[in-house]
Amino acid sequence: MIVHYRATQLSHVRWREDVHTRWLYVDPKPNSVNFGDYVIDYATQLLLAPHLPAPAGILNRKSGEYPEGNYDFTITPGVTMLTAGKRPGLEERLGKLPWPTYCLAGAIWAPLPNRGFLVRNRIIHYRSKPVSPDLSVVKMMVEPVGVRDPFTCRLLEQAGIDYLYTGCPTVTLPRDGVADNGYILFSLGRGHVRRQKWASHQLGRKYPVVTICHEASEYQKCRAAGWKLPLVNFDGDIELYLSYFKRAHVVVTGRLHGALPSLAYGKPVFCFGTRDSRTSLLDDLGVPIHDYSELDQAVERASPDFNHYLVDSFLKNWQKIVEQIRINHLKSN
Repeated sequence: MIVHYRATQLSHVRWREDVHTRWLYVDPKPNSVNFGDYVIDYATQLLLAPHLPAPAGILNRKSGEYPEGNYDFTITPGVTMLTAGKRPGLEERLGKLPWPTYCLAGAIWAPLPNRGFLVRNRIIHYRSKPVSPDLSVVKMMVEPVGVRDPFTCRLLEQAGIDYLYTGCPTVTLPRDGVADNGYILFSLGRGHVRRQKWASHQLGRKYPVVTICHEASEYQKCRAAGWKLPLVNFDGDIELYLSYFKRAHVVVTGRLHGALPSLAYGKPVFCFGTRDSRTSLLDDLGVPIHDYSELDQAVERASPDFNHYLVDSFLKNWQKIVEQIRINHLKSN
């Protein structure tokens, strides 16, 4: 499927018109069932638009297809596209492009080394498979490579690849329209539907609770499990979807891209569930990941603040990559 950008760009995003270049954008949304990819795309456009003209074409992240023509460069938002083998069509295409590709905020998806368990004041570690990922996709990118999390930073540093720690653009979303409507937003984590149903309904006995889905299949699974609370699905309107995060009192979430927009909007956040290489970003931001057993205390234990200085550093590093692109490729009209 080949998609022309001007048919899909956000209507309110105003791209630069006083500079000229033809560039290709790797859209993270096609064939994605993860609504977080739509949030990343939205935040990426907001950050790029003041600096670049609108893309001349879209590169489909699944098939690797794009509109025929000559381009000056390609930009990928990153996401987990740096993970080799995750999107074979895209990787094959990127390896053959005759122009450079810039990565803004890439991540390598891998399990974290085990942290062991406590027995009589001693930490016992069980064997875990060492992490030595294939960096072939990373090596297709212009250096320095924009990197989303500290786990990926360490891997690139060990391999001698120049990088900039740019974090995720979703933690920089603007705060316009932020309010407090008094409800707890329960942002669903992966799997464990019945466990999350029980926890959210327990919270619902003390607070008004609204539940929000992060994947296309979650809505029907929750309905089948007998969900009684208000349940929000994504209908394609990203601003409407994010408005539920903007108007919440506290966000309880099992997703990275439930936590990051909430932090950007200044909401207290309680994270639970999965720990992997992607969530190492939350460690640096000072947001703990809790166990499911702590969900009954989610509101009381929600993190009221985070590392704003790190976000400032992300923006400075993001600017360095964009400035490198502007110097190398942009011409004034």
